[in-house]
Amino acid sequence: MRHLCLHVGLIVTLVGSMPSRVKAQDSHYATHQFGARSNLMGGAVVGFAKDNSSIYYNPGSLSFVDSNSITLTTNMYQMERITIAAPVPGLEQIKSKQVASIPLMVSGMIGQRKSRFKIGYGVISPLSFRYRTSNRISSRFPVVNDTISPGAEAFVGHTSLYSSLSEVQGILAFGYKLNRHWGLGLSNFAIGRTQDFSKSFETHVTLNDANQNVSGYSVLREANYFHLRYAAKAGVCYRNKKFFAGLTVRSPSISVAGNGGISAEVVGTKALYNGSRTDFSAFDSKEGLKVKYKTPLEVVLGFNWTYRKSTIGFALEYHARQKIYTVLSAATSNFENPVGLSQTLGAQDILRLQDGAKPVTNFSIGYEYAITRNLYLITSFRTNRSFYDHDLDNLRSVKTGISTWDLVHARAGLTVKQGHSQLSFGFLFATGHDNNRPQTGEFSILNEGEQFAPNLQTSKATYQSLGFMLGYSFLLFDLY
Repeated sequence: MRHLCLHVGLIVTLVGSMPSRVKAQDSHYATHQFGARSNLMGGAVVGFAKDNSSIYYNPGSLSFVDSNSITLTTNMYQMERITIAAPVPGLEQIKSKQVASIPLMVSGMIGQRKSRFKIGYGVISPLSFRYRTSNRISSRFPVVNDTISPGAEAFVGHTSLYSSLSEVQGILAFGYKLNRHWGLGLSNFAIGRTQDFSKSFETHVTLNDANQNVSGYSVLREANYFHLRYAAKAGVCYRNKKFFAGLTVRSPSISVAGNGGISAEVVGTKALYNGSRTDFSAFDSKEGLKVKYKTPLEVVLGFNWTYRKSTIGFALEYHARQKIYTVLSAATSNFENPVGLSQTLGAQDILRLQDGAKPVTNFSIGYEYAITRNLYLITSFRTNRSFYDHDLDNLRSVKTGISTWDLVHARAGLTVKQGHSQLSFGFLFATGHDNNRPQTGEFSILNEGEQFAPNLQTSKATYQSLGFMLGYSFLLFDLY
């Protein structure tokens, strides 16, 4: 009981101290790995994780873990950079840089000596995304029809995008050893997800008419929610002297509870509406809405081989498709002026947040070499494809996905064992790009006729991160 209290106390303390401003990816399944050694192995430990990270990778191997320990893993990103090219001439590139650190996993396990049955528990932070950009353009463009305003007009536009997204997962896992070769397990995930999102753009055009009238148009859309869901992962592990294999299946998530709000505001001043210039406005906001966020089925197959001083790991990871669905929505009130404006804006979608995920397959390869009995060199490579579904681009509802680019990760580091302690450190590198990143509504009003139905634009996005990982495990006592 004393050891259990120590575990729980440490977890509560460390989770409470997690920094909030951390960059990650909002449309990827495998940006971070958990556990010191497993992190450097790129997650290629499904055959046998050897430590507390079994609760995440394969609960079937949990019963084979031969020590009870507390594990803390920290990623220290020195630099993470996102660059998005301008969709129209005159705009600057959108750049986002971040330096941050966060404990990615705090875990422990309990079990009787030589017991076939083991219990593992932990807290992970797989997602902590913060993205804020704004841009402004001021120039002359042919925005208005020449019969009304001949030549190019003076145009001023501003756009901004903000997204803050985080997930924390609590894990309770059980492992049972059938015999010296086979183990079964089940991990239970309680997942809390919080998101705040806003997107706005506004334009002002000075007409080349006798009165130099100014036409203005602005749109603001916001959404926020908290959602709690549950998922279970079943795992089986086969263990031999030099060969290890594992298979896990994680269920689609089950919604437990959620609450959110959504709002929309549209304002026009001497703007073109139904063929004439008029002032108009529409506003609506709803709170206390039911929320349902979904994650699809996951299947992972992994192998690990040991030969002399070397260990090679391979993992193949599949996430099924999640068809586009509604996360939260509300019926619009009588909020428009003039009447009928909400239909022009798309009343059925103006207060709706939708999401979805395309099917994704990733793989990872890891290599570990025992330099000495207590010093190990580890390196890995893994893919990390975005599950962003481009079918969302054609919808008029709120879509919060930002990171449409696929990533690749390369990692290398050392693990040092000394007494009851194990220290791991290494360098992490990731890169990715998207040559056709969608941009909707951001200055497409350069053609005034598109203000209510902006055309889809594309731009080029690139991503790079260079980081330092530090992981520490403390062995409380041997189970055998």
